[in-house]
Amino acid sequence: MSKRILILGAGFGGLAAATELRKGLDHDHHVTILDRKRSFMMGLVKLWILEGSRRLEDSQTPLDGLKAKGIEYLNDEVTMIDTTSNQVQAKDHGWIKYDYLIVALGAELVPDRIAGFVGRGYNLYDAQQVPKLRDRLLELKRGSVAVTIMGMPYKCPPAPYEASMIIDSLLSSRGTRSSVDIDIYSPAPVALPVAGPQVSASIIETLSQRGIRFNPSHKLRSVSDRLEFENGNLVDYDVLVGIPPHRAPEVVTRSGLVEGDWVVVDRSTMKTRFANVFAIGDVTEIRVGNVGLPKAGIFAEEQGKVAAKQIISELSGKPANAAFAGQGYCFMEVGNRRAGYLEADFFNPAGPIIRLEAPSEQNFQKKQDFEITRVKEWLL
Repeated sequence: MSKRILILGAGFGGLAAATELRKGLDHDHHVTILDRKRSFMMGLVKLWILEGSRRLEDSQTPLDGLKAKGIEYLNDEVTMIDTTSNQVQAKDHGWIKYDYLIVALGAELVPDRIAGFVGRGYNLYDAQQVPKLRDRLLELKRGSVAVTIMGMPYKCPPAPYEASMIIDSLLSSRGTRSSVDIDIYSPAPVALPVAGPQVSASIIETLSQRGIRFNPSHKLRSVSDRLEFENGNLVDYDVLVGIPPHRAPEVVTRSGLVEGDWVVVDRSTMKTRFANVFAIGDVTEIRVGNVGLPKAGIFAEEQGKVAAKQIISELSGKPANAAFAGQGYCFMEVGNRRAGYLEADFFNPAGPIIRLEAPSEQNFQKKQDFEITRVKEWLL
């Protein structure tokens, strides 16, 4: 009998899962993606918009391309998830029944959780604000730029450091860098807690070589004419670049899927405690020792493939042989079309292994190819 697999969210994980399902199931089975967005853009593109090599309007791929691949796309907003009756309510489409559900709704940004930030700071993760941030930096002649991580965990852990180095390159090209201070403020004691002290120290050294100061253990309390941190420090700034606090989407929290702050899943299969319900990507939490697996697109993509293969195995009556391995990588851009390469194995029995490769033009090209190949496979 035909089954409907409903995927909530058309990000890395949702698109990867849908593509894998469509390749592995005959068309008697229906694969549906529901997302309130009309287009897809990788988060990494925001850095290129900041740098000036991309425009926002040229970087979004319509999700209508899913239809040509045999995947139903519903442009709508999820308002309720009912795991007891196997259905989801959407704002315009009403109740939608499912046989299998993949929750890939990511993490929500809550910038208003920090008093005074909205209206005074630029949200680095809001694509609409990045062009305005670029314009402000281009007109800045002297002063200070504060890049502030406002909560943990957050998506794409290297992004604040990438942004600071791109800002450094941007100001250098304008001839104003010597008159502008760049500081990074983090609530954590090291740059990348999930990567460990050695990689964190390497990142801080790279920043230091560029004259960028890293300020650990600075959790932002409020924003006014100055930044007020919970440790009592007050800091002046001219341009505030913020990475807002994250949370699980409210619709997911109301559904009962969330335990603690995020959805807990079996780390191998991506199954939740509810029958035929999987969760992948940033909406989940997978603990590795005393830290959580990074919220990053590459992990969402691999988890999406694993969830899809689990479903394909069940529908075909074959043993499931797909398991999420906790391995991934990302590129750490440093400006001037160069990028480092971070590779990690978080499920290594002896403990996580993280390797940071020095920046190069070749790695930057690989980062560009990373976007091109996936957009083509998923939507073009």
